[in-house]
Amino acid sequence: MSAVLLLVQGLLSILSIGSLVCFVLVLIKMFQRGQTGLGVACIVLAFCVGVGALIAFIYGWVKAREWDLQKVMMAWSGIVAANILLFIILMVIGLLAASNQPAPNVRF
Repeated sequence: MSAVLLLVQGLLSILSIGSLVCFVLVLIKMFQRGQTGLGVACIVLAFCVGVGALIAFIYGWVKAREWDLQKVMMAWSGIVAANILLFIILMVIGLLAASNQPAPNVRF
């Protein structure tokens, strides 16, 4: 089971790098198209609260045709979907591993 766990974690790491690349590509388009304030806000919010990438993702889809970001946004959407699927698999693996362990001996 640990080999599968390592494989899933490795895939999640690779997908996270791909997601970061897509985030940066959308940010570059924001700055190129004069949306400097939004780009800076996305960067700050990505580091402080974590919603900067979500804002960039949504705004990237809104401007996908206008900014010629369809391929980037399709790739980013696929990466997000794969991340969700792999996290579900990771949770199932964790639940299966936990169910195979004996119950802890608790004394009051």
